[in-house]
Amino acid sequence: MSNRKKVIKFRKRKKINIGIIIFSIMFVYLAIIVYIYFTKDHLTIYEVKEGTLAEDNIITGLILREEKVFESDKAGYVSYFQKDGSRVAKNASIYSIDENKEIMDKIMESDEPMKLTPENNAEFKYEISNFQKNFSDHNFTYAYSFKEGAKSTALEILNTAMIEHGQTVEENTGLSFSYEMVESPESGIVSYYMDNFENVTFDNVSMDLFDVESYERTYLRVTEMIPKGNPIYRLVTSEEWYIILPLTEEQYNKLSERENIRFRILKDNFETSGNITFYKKGNEYYGKVKMDKHLVNYINDRFLELEIHIESIEGLKIPLSSIVEKEFYLVPLEYFTQGGDGKENGLNILTFDNDEGDINITFVPTDIFYKDENYGYVDARLFEPGTTIQITGDTDRYQLHLTDKLTGVYNVNMGYAVFRRIEPLYQNDEYCIVNKDTEYGLSNYDHIALDSSTAVEQAIIY
Repeated sequence: MSNRKKVIKFRKRKKINIGIIIFSIMFVYLAIIVYIYFTKDHLTIYEVKEGTLAEDNIITGLILREEKVFESDKAGYVSYFQKDGSRVAKNASIYSIDENKEIMDKIMESDEPMKLTPENNAEFKYEISNFQKNFSDHNFTYAYSFKEGAKSTALEILNTAMIEHGQTVEENTGLSFSYEMVESPESGIVSYYMDNFENVTFDNVSMDLFDVESYERTYLRVTEMIPKGNPIYRLVTSEEWYIILPLTEEQYNKLSERENIRFRILKDNFETSGNITFYKKGNEYYGKVKMDKHLVNYINDRFLELEIHIESIEGLKIPLSSIVEKEFYLVPLEYFTQGGDGKENGLNILTFDNDEGDINITFVPTDIFYKDENYGYVDARLFEPGTTIQITGDTDRYQLHLTDKLTGVYNVNMGYAVFRRIEPLYQNDEYCIVNKDTEYGLSNYDHIALDSSTAVEQAIIY
């Protein structure tokens, strides 16, 4: 009998790859972290700094000036030699008037070139340089100013040519030379707008005049023939001008003690100040702001919107999005005590052992977020309603039940969110000014959560 060996095959034991398991766990962990990062609200930090907010009122003021409107002495075609808003001396050439315009047409049709003096060249270069420096794609005001300036310079050259060649053209053509130059009777600033407010004085100002929607003004520079007595130009003869402010009784009472106010002109976002006096007409209240600068900037404006800083509040400036309300227990001040080391404030909490029937007293460190004459405010999250506390060395007990809310922000100086009380003094649509001397409050350069809804109290944020 032959010996047969029976071969039995055993399954190989599968080896566990520890590296794959660790890698898988790490992959899942990182995936969870990434998911949480992209789905949770991120906390943005804001640095508290001292600042001011002003209680602003936007008021539409009426401008009054010393101004006169001059009319033509005869009918004819007018040519202007001063640009709008330019300063002129007494006896300076303002415009010319030609009864039939034929002399001017002949000169304009002539092929004879007009000579530019060095002064003319300098004026043109100045206008071009000023235009290049101030032009903006978003504001075409300077383009119109350049047009007016260049046109006025050209008209002055034309005026010189007409004076030099007028008699020659008359002799050669037989045309009547009716060209007449008109000069300014006094010095001032030229304007080519009128609005029938030129004769308004402080005494006849009324609330009806502030109806901006019905306001109209007339442009005086025309190319067609004008009749005798037609308005030609307006001349502002004094550098002093006034802005009349219609005030409410409340605004009047707040401002009436001031002699000077600071304000911003909304038209060009220009901030300035002026002396102010106040007067009443029946039930109407007015402020009169005296100005002696910047007249030419607003020579053709009759109304200006002013943002007036009525009250300026100083303190710590924080965004409204940082502010939150939090609930606290009101604890009588006599129940606060210190722990064994004598450094931490806290409360003695009474607990009952139902099995043994004993009463245990445990000291729990507790921050006071605010206190008045009777109570200290402690975080309501730390204790259940009805928790019993006891005075050290006494039998008096008290159950926590009274609550109140405090307004505050989350301070994150230590790397986690901690509530700090604030005392708002004034706010606008975006920011709030708070008292910088608030007990248990904020200090200059503290870091707080920009959005209080993204802060989790006591949670590490870094």
